[in-house]
Amino acid sequence: MTMNRYIPGYFAALVATVIAIGASALALNAAVDPMWYFGGNKVGNINYAFNERLSKINLFLDRQDEYDCVIFGDSRVTLLPEQRIEGYRCFNFAFSAGKAEEAVAYARYIANRGFRPKLVVMGVPAAAFRDKIGGTNIPPFIRELGEPKPALLTYLSFDAISMSWRTLVGESPLDRVYTLDFECRIAPGAPLYDPARPVTDMMAGRFTGTHRVKFYDEMRGVFPDAELLGYVPPISAWAIDGYEKAGWLPQYATAIHLASEKFDRFLDFGVPSSLTIDTGNTYDGTHYSEPANRRVAEMLFSTRPSEALDLKRMGKEEMLSTYLARLETYRDDLAEGLGGQAR
Repeated sequence: MTMNRYIPGYFAALVATVIAIGASALALNAAVDPMWYFGGNKVGNINYAFNERLSKINLFLDRQDEYDCVIFGDSRVTLLPEQRIEGYRCFNFAFSAGKAEEAVAYARYIANRGFRPKLVVMGVPAAAFRDKIGGTNIPPFIRELGEPKPALLTYLSFDAISMSWRTLVGESPLDRVYTLDFECRIAPGAPLYDPARPVTDMMAGRFTGTHRVKFYDEMRGVFPDAELLGYVPPISAWAIDGYEKAGWLPQYATAIHLASEKFDRFLDFGVPSSLTIDTGNTYDGTHYSEPANRRVAEMLFSTRPSEALDLKRMGKEEMLSTYLARLETYRDDLAEGLGGQAR
């Protein structure tokens, strides 16, 4: 009987403890904001990329009316500075291992929310046309045009607490981080690029998946009034040389040029150039530094882009011959790089 008298008190204390713990977790996660519901980290100067597919849609929906341009692509495109595309207010929707099919799904989702961009920028790496590229990872609410998970539910989870803790101790899940303005940067401590080490997955498959250019047609169908601009992100000149030596370069050029036909404007920054022969511009041969990507952004509308080929003014054969000529121009640099003496 005496014990029963204390049960309500114990229960009330338990409930109060649970509420206190939940409130503390919610306050911590809201302040660190690892999933970008409330504009990002309020207790530090870095936003980490724990799940770009989810965090970027949260950020976009919070400020949709600020933009008239969107950027889609994979991790290489995340490093393209949206603030540097002159004349537009762009949101960079690129994320790790992003594929054109996923970009179309996200485009349909934001179009369903009333978004009508003036400009759509798409990164188009040759890797998008490998014979096998793996599956997509499109959140169900994106496919179903539903609502994302509310911040309250997300931030009461142990996963969110783990993300916040990793943010506080500086443990980045990727070699890329985001500033408070959500400009993507290479994370401190990223490795130095050694051309003697082949680019990861460089020879993972031939470029025979050209049927995937249909997704660029689908993008135009989603945003018929937008200008569609495509570009090939920079890739190490040593990777291009590897494709040439393997006999894959004609197939590479065919895939890229076929994709270019789907765009209003298309620039190829993958051609060997002063940008891609400089090992200081990249940490792995495919992800290029902030200064390098600023140059890319500034040249997207240039009438004479010094580091890129304008494939809307160049046929496939001329494109291929230009690649071969550039490789010969940099032949000494390529040899030095393979000897561990890259500039």
